[in-house]
Amino acid sequence: MFGLSFTDAAAAERTHSARADVALFVGWTTRRAGAAVPRAVADWLRERRYPADTLLDTPLPIDSWTVFDALFDWHARPVSEGGTDTADDYLGLAVRDFFANGGRKCYVVCLAAPWSVLTELDTDLREAQWRRLLPLAGISGWQNEQLHGIEHAWALDDVSLVLVPDLPDLCASPRGAIAAEPAVVPGLPEVFVECGVNLVGDAAVAGVRRVNAPRLDDEAWTLWKQSAEALRARVAQRRRDLMLLLALPLAAPRAGAARDPVATLNQEPLLRSSMLQLATPWLRPTREQRVAEGLLPPDGALAGLVAARVLARGAAATAAGQAPLGVLGVTPAPSDELLRRFANSDDQRDTLLTRCALFGPTPDGVRLLSDRSTSRRSGWSHAGVMRLLGQLLRTARRVGETLVFEPSGEALWTATRSRFEDMLTRFWQAGALRGTSAAEAFSVRCDRTVMSQADIDNGRVVVLIDFMPQLAIARLRVALALAEDGGVQWTDADPVAELTP
Repeated sequence: MFGLSFTDAAAAERTHSARADVALFVGWTTRRAGAAVPRAVADWLRERRYPADTLLDTPLPIDSWTVFDALFDWHARPVSEGGTDTADDYLGLAVRDFFANGGRKCYVVCLAAPWSVLTELDTDLREAQWRRLLPLAGISGWQNEQLHGIEHAWALDDVSLVLVPDLPDLCASPRGAIAAEPAVVPGLPEVFVECGVNLVGDAAVAGVRRVNAPRLDDEAWTLWKQSAEALRARVAQRRRDLMLLLALPLAAPRAGAARDPVATLNQEPLLRSSMLQLATPWLRPTREQRVAEGLLPPDGALAGLVAARVLARGAAATAAGQAPLGVLGVTPAPSDELLRRFANSDDQRDTLLTRCALFGPTPDGVRLLSDRSTSRRSGWSHAGVMRLLGQLLRTARRVGETLVFEPSGEALWTATRSRFEDMLTRFWQAGALRGTSAAEAFSVRCDRTVMSQADIDNGRVVVLIDFMPQLAIARLRVALALAEDGGVQWTDADPVAELTP
């Protein structure tokens, strides 16, 4: 038939729920006018009974940067109310950095169009935006269409990382403009002259880059810490396998966090969680961005580096040592003492190296120096271990779903133990668990010794799993000594005995 054509549309990828590289971004961006929803995305929404009209407060599966850019106009954030100047929004920048640094798939929840860069949020406006992100407890049901904001993470089985790129901006103190050198207009025509000292000042910083990035004073820091803990608690209410990944905000010059950020974090004991990872400091890209002060929150880049590392080496692998794409420097720069501790592999003190995912300068450019959660317990502070634990929990949930309708009793306990042993054996064979044998790497118990009589009477099945995760080496320091005969040996190793015939 004339005028009839067929287009092959790829179906939405059905990912395995045990993946540890899929991220969920929740925030504010602008829907691109007239953009059609891809067929694969529309089918995915229809199968799960999500509305597909405005795409607001609805999770969208995004498998490439091209798909996100076609659906959302992330360049359209107004600089001021009623003005014509626009800037890039933080949600779009985070998603872009995620895919640029190795991410393969994410979900995006657009809550609404972003407020202007220069808008100072009063109490009522901030509360209204906050309730889009975190609705009042108890109003959401169990159906997909009844979930709102960050609660969409509950229904996305394959998500492992949750990001809220706008949180520092939502909690920020009032901000002003950056002082810049005024542009000097030469009075004479430009001609070639002998090289000398440049007496002409740098051109003024243009547009939104003259606006300070969001910074927090002491009061705003308290608000941010309470908000981060509320988000973590809401996610953990139904999904303890997820990692909340946030950008540590910039501190105002007179704020306590500017002097001692770790002490500021310790003021909120609930932030010492293995389910929370904070990325710091903010990144200065090699190419100018249309964003306040030209600085990018580091959470999107960290999520991309983590996703790429998980895909290449597994969930337990650390992302430390990886370089974010297109980054020239960091703000604020890590102190010399902190860099010396990194060089000496000193993690005895409570510093940003042991409590955050820290970016910093190295001879090979900016790299991720540490990959830690905010937990202060040594076994739970390695983010790779927590990603592995989350992957085990998601896999265990799938195993449990296949056995939930079986009659309780010894036969069910034996089948459950066997299924979990098979699952952990596969993890051990893949190198995620440490041990020379499966018996050394893990143990599974599912019998009367781990269940009370009340558990048995009510049909509850309790499984006790003990395993040894494969701890990744983030940095190896070896001291070498040159002997008089030209030989080289480790200075901290036992001397090698000479062999005589």
